[in-house]
Amino acid sequence: MNVLQVVGVHGIKQGASATTEGLSRTWQDSVARALATSGLDATVGPVQLTVPSYQGVYPKTATRYMRLGPDTADDAPVEEEEEAFILEALAAYAPSAVALEDDSPMGGQTLGAGRLTPRILRRAHAVDRVAGKGVTDRLLWLVREAHGYLRQEETGAAVRAEVGAALAATGARMVIAHSLGSVVFYDMLSRGEVPAAAGGGPGVVSLITCGSPLSWLAVRKGVHTAGVPLSVPAGVEWTNLYAPNDPVNKGGGLGHLAVGVTDIKVNNGKLNAHDVRRYLDKPAVAERMAKARLL
Repeated sequence: MNVLQVVGVHGIKQGASATTEGLSRTWQDSVARALATSGLDATVGPVQLTVPSYQGVYPKTATRYMRLGPDTADDAPVEEEEEAFILEALAAYAPSAVALEDDSPMGGQTLGAGRLTPRILRRAHAVDRVAGKGVTDRLLWLVREAHGYLRQEETGAAVRAEVGAALAATGARMVIAHSLGSVVFYDMLSRGEVPAAAGGGPGVVSLITCGSPLSWLAVRKGVHTAGVPLSVPAGVEWTNLYAPNDPVNKGGGLGHLAVGVTDIKVNNGKLNAHDVRRYLDKPAVAERMAKARLL
């Protein structure tokens, strides 16, 4: 039986030391558990999972390495264009929070989050009131890295090139994309940048997204036309895993915004529900791998 080649597209906050080898090993171990516990390991056969690290091409800026909390002395302040992106993203995440913002002259001045602007702090505080305490601490990592990808064309092109090279080298027909990685790969599909198969057919026929922020209008804005359903090219089977306690996917799936997607609810627990390992070890992943063998 041939090796089932799978490419993973990772999400945020990996750190500069996250290598392709290390990420691939972590993802492979989690998938191996899913195959073993589901009893599908013999059906699926050998699997090779490659997760190309794009940390080397991401700019080493305050946006990439932002730290939340009081120790932010070395971080550059947020610029006006990035501030607008963050405000729009947080508003899309929790629309009702905007009306709860403290618009007094001192609003946001004393919330104590380093170089984040008062306007961001006001909105973040309001989002926490709606979505839960500490939610924006986790979301801001994602939003700032999304800004780096969506608004810095050289960065976005370099990230897509890394993923495209892995697809071409492995000939993978299955992709698993986590968190911001789902935005990256959706962007690649929309741009027609996914390599074709050796025979000229579709290069990727099975896609799993997990913990995806694609439902946020502000994040979708960079890769998709507002008001039009999300979709992938014909011939690509799209499965989306979401966890109710994952703040990044807002606890829900993509079916209300997308056509041709199959949403699957998974239980990742309450702590670290966004962790990619908690998505990868689910039976649904093993089942989709078994099906990919037939596509």
